[in-house]
Amino acid sequence: MRTVTFKSVIDGALARMGLDPVVTPASNTLSAFTEYANSAIRSAQEMYPWPDFVRYEQRQAWPDWAAGEIYSPGLGVLASDGAYYFPVISSEGVDPTTDDGTYWMREDTYAPNGAPVTAIPLQYGYLTQIGEVLDVYSSDPRVSRYATRLSWSLTNDGIVVAVNSNATAQAPAKVWVKFTTVPTVFTTDSYSNGDTVPYVLSEAVKFGICAEAQREDGQFDKAAAHDQNALERLQIEWDKLEMKQGQQGRFSSLHR
Repeated sequence: MRTVTFKSVIDGALARMGLDPVVTPASNTLSAFTEYANSAIRSAQEMYPWPDFVRYEQRQAWPDWAAGEIYSPGLGVLASDGAYYFPVISSEGVDPTTDDGTYWMREDTYAPNGAPVTAIPLQYGYLTQIGEVLDVYSSDPRVSRYATRLSWSLTNDGIVVAVNSNATAQAPAKVWVKFTTVPTVFTTDSYSNGDTVPYVLSEAVKFGICAEAQREDGQFDKAAAHDQNALERLQIEWDKLEMKQGQQGRFSSLHR
């Protein structure tokens, strides 16, 4: 992913506000501009499904059962039969699929309407934290032409995958999730430590910072002008993806 330094973005906003970007900003100014930048980056990144931030990962509600792990009540697993189990008492090396019910109990994973009781968490250890869910598939859509889109919804616990009326009788325990990453949150240290901002958002973020600064100063007309400039920069970058780089076939866009 092409990037620019966080410092260059802040300096660009300072210049647009009539401040000298060569001079290191005062601590209170840098603190405010960093907060404005975080807001602008989040708004810009979440506006479109930018390819730079789209990920595909296989996900499941609970981790696979492993023979070498010690399991205590509350730590559910996905067994080799594709069903979820939770431990009744602590155990090690007891396969849930062959247990007689002494150590493990099979969860009634699928409700009568086909919706699983167990939700897939948005943050899952070593995997990428999910920002926004875009779609859920039965297999990897990047390599499988016939990957089935699955019905899904979001709850406080995560992604709940249901059964499609035209798909399988039971939702798969493992699914592929298409999602966007969580926007980076910068600090004042980011100004001097080399942290970077995605290039595709950088120009819009500069104007977004200015807009927030003008609003704080009560200059709402100027803020509105900066907001418009930010939107135009985002539209230019989106048009480049579709028209210049020919990526319209790699992702779908929504039209108002």
